[in-house]
Amino acid sequence: REGCLSPISPEAWPLVQSFICHNRTFILDGHVQLKTSLQTQERHLFLFTDLLVVAKSKSHSHFKLKCQARLCEMWTAFCTEEVCEGSTDPDRSFVLGWPTTNCVANFRSAEQKETWLSFLQSRIREEKEKDNPKSIPLTIIAKDVGTCAYSKTLNVTNVDTANDVILMALQQLGINGSEKDYKLWVISGREHAPYPLIGHEYPFGIKMSHIRDAMPHGSKHCACPRQLQGPFLTEQLPQELQCQFVLKPSQVAACQQLNDLSQKSFKRKRSIINWAFWRGPGTHLDNAPLSSTSAAPGKLFGLLLTTICEDDNLPKPLL
Repeated sequence: REGCLSPISPEAWPLVQSFICHNRTFILDGHVQLKTSLQTQERHLFLFTDLLVVAKSKSHSHFKLKCQARLCEMWTAFCTEEVCEGSTDPDRSFVLGWPTTNCVANFRSAEQKETWLSFLQSRIREEKEKDNPKSIPLTIIAKDVGTCAYSKTLNVTNVDTANDVILMALQQLGINGSEKDYKLWVISGREHAPYPLIGHEYPFGIKMSHIRDAMPHGSKHCACPRQLQGPFLTEQLPQELQCQFVLKPSQVAACQQLNDLSQKSFKRKRSIINWAFWRGPGTHLDNAPLSSTSAAPGKLFGLLLTTICEDDNLPKPLL
């Protein structure tokens, strides 16, 4: 098969056979290193017309399935330094992702990298053209912005990136700033912790991934199942299949806001909240008079400790 990286056609391999069907054909396979943070894993990729399958090699022709992703929900990028620690060769690597994962795909040669990048981008683009609908309502919740929490429902298309959605949300919410000042986080029922998006991901694909996972088994991998109407485009999904998008200030913006607030309210917080505990040298608070209701030294509720403590033991708590 043209473009196949394996010297022997893998179409007869059990894993490949398990995915081939009347509307899905095999395109490409090859070895890859997948890097996330400080972790590097040796994996084997199998590209089909609508799916990418990630597996671990057990022998020459046998593989253990690790994960699979619909191409219409995937993305590629080149911000390798945002995804993993250490140096990567840009000639042999790029960022590969799906809901809600980003990893650096590192190939054995620049030629293999270009082949995979070309095939993936082409197939992702073609599968996205089959999306129906091509836009959905997406609710964005703004937190840690001002004194209140805001929410806004936006019409998001299947080609809008996370940065595009941030700009739309800022405009609709009337918040000043750019995509560099804010991060879009995903809170997913199937993840243990909120996941911050870098900016190149497709929120449409992330949301649709959760919706498709709620579909009957036979239509999960279909790009546009008929059931994608009504309640499935709202939040009426099982808790483990729901996802929320939260807009928060990025670290730089948050630190700047914190500095501004601290300069304005530091003295007030010291004088009102912490005055009884503040013992900084050279401050007038050191000489502030204690309240007339404060307990005297060595007393509890006005009683000497020696009176209520028998044999130097603290009294039992009242239940």
